[in-house]
Amino acid sequence: MAGAAGVAALAVLGAQQLAQPGRGGTRDSEATNGWSAEPEVEYSIPIERPADELYRAWLDPATIPRILAFLADIRATGDGRSEWRTDGPLGQSHAWAMQITDERPGELIRASSNGSGALVTESEVRFRAAPGARGTVATLRVRFDPPGGMIGDVAARFFDGVGPKELASKALHYFKSLVLTGEIPTTDRQPAARRDPR
Repeated sequence: MAGAAGVAALAVLGAQQLAQPGRGGTRDSEATNGWSAEPEVEYSIPIERPADELYRAWLDPATIPRILAFLADIRATGDGRSEWRTDGPLGQSHAWAMQITDERPGELIRASSNGSGALVTESEVRFRAAPGARGTVATLRVRFDPPGGMIGDVAARFFDGVGPKELASKALHYFKSLVLTGEIPTTDRQPAARRDPR
């Protein structure tokens, strides 16, 4: 429950342009691999479920650690709070806490980090009715602060080579799969793929 809005954040995972549901994009100027000093990204996807169901699923303490396992090890600690930890290149690691700061049932969940060293500083997920009564459009917005303002390939390596646009996209696609099928896609059986933590 605590990591809900994170990623809130973060996710965040395919690089696409934002504007309409199912298309993602970044805000702010971008550097190599989409990383700027503190990029903000937003991605939307339609999900064939009512908003109230998606809201409850996002708040489930087991959801965020699963859909963002590629980004960080996340542990819900109660009261809308979660602890995040990720390991990067050259033995670097970062740990921080996320706290839910705003909730509107069936509409919005927002979280922010407290303290320094957070790679994800803010996250927000919004739910709105999809056109034609075709379920709900889920929109994930995440703000990142790469270590030391690092950009390009170095920052991307901290997130397993995934850029910010892909982070948000991947997180929402995993969330959609989890809600619709109860499972998250994995590459475990592909010989060339890395081990999946889920």
